[in-house]
Amino acid sequence: MVPWELVRHKLKTGMQEANDSMNANAQEWSRLLESAGRIKRLAPWQWMNEDDVFGIAHPETGELGFISVMGALGEHLAVSVYLGASALARFLALQQAPQGVLEEHPELLLEVPQLQASFEDRGELEDWDRQLLRGLNLKFRGRKAWPRFQSFRPGFMPWRLEPEEIGFLTVALEQLEQVAPRLKADRSFLSGEEPGTLLIRSCRTGKKNTGEWKDRYERVPPPEFPPVPLAWDPGDVEKLKRMPAREDILEVDFFQFPGAIGQKGERLQAGYILLSLHAPSNLVFGAQTTCVTESIEHMWGQIPGLLLSRLVEPGLRPREIHVQSQLLQNVLQPAFKELGTKIVLKPVLKKLRAAKRELLAHFENKPAPARRR
Repeated sequence: MVPWELVRHKLKTGMQEANDSMNANAQEWSRLLESAGRIKRLAPWQWMNEDDVFGIAHPETGELGFISVMGALGEHLAVSVYLGASALARFLALQQAPQGVLEEHPELLLEVPQLQASFEDRGELEDWDRQLLRGLNLKFRGRKAWPRFQSFRPGFMPWRLEPEEIGFLTVALEQLEQVAPRLKADRSFLSGEEPGTLLIRSCRTGKKNTGEWKDRYERVPPPEFPPVPLAWDPGDVEKLKRMPAREDILEVDFFQFPGAIGQKGERLQAGYILLSLHAPSNLVFGAQTTCVTESIEHMWGQIPGLLLSRLVEPGLRPREIHVQSQLLQNVLQPAFKELGTKIVLKPVLKKLRAAKRELLAHFENKPAPARRR
């Protein structure tokens, strides 16, 4: 089960006031809120788990969205629509992630493209959420009773729905309202007779179509992940090749830091840190910041260049670089091959994690436990 409570503070960090952002008409918002109200009364999380997933096809574009219900433990009551086969694959991978991965990197939840409707305490709402409800003259009472709608894009903080997203989330909630009772009556309903097939709800609109939603069972298309364009300065590699190889070991991690980047009224970027620790001395070697400019894949591709430029300054050519993620191993290996530096994947790097906690505590203005040196 994905622990959304780990990123609750980030869900609040990303939203802002937006007096001009109710750019969809009141009728569209009303339909969405009415659908959310019916889902809250239905309470499908009482019998559905997060991995009870089914798909819907966008009535106009044919885009696939995959619906997952959260709240079986009563913590985060929500419905997510994962946008496309690659988003579904990322979500399912998180479901199977080893214990501790999401605790160390909760931002992985925010990097899955999705639309989400959740039910919060009033204090969890942002000014814009309250403005929306006030504008439609709606009031709610009680814990986890206040509807909230958010859009997630990789490399950005959670944000209000864009106009074109309102309709798709509404349709998703309406289809959940139809599917959830059928699943309650038949736990095998989401799977087809042919192994590997999944329920996909679809309808066609137009002159010759009634707009009626129908069931079909299909295999989910294989995910298409964008390539990661690796980039670094070959001159940095040449400079380091002239340096003597040393027995030093670096520990390296890449993660999101608290807060957001951007201006009021815009979808805010998430900030990331490339943290490196000189393992023999237990001293922080570098803490370089970056963010998404083109895509999250483009940002990942910049990681080897960031690290090489930092190594050039003192002329350090380490024997090994230890990492905790497959992503870092994949992006660093090609850049360090000529230097003979091994990129070693480790399950846990305790010294690095302690340095990370210290750094994050600094950002959050909290005391951190002292590291052993």
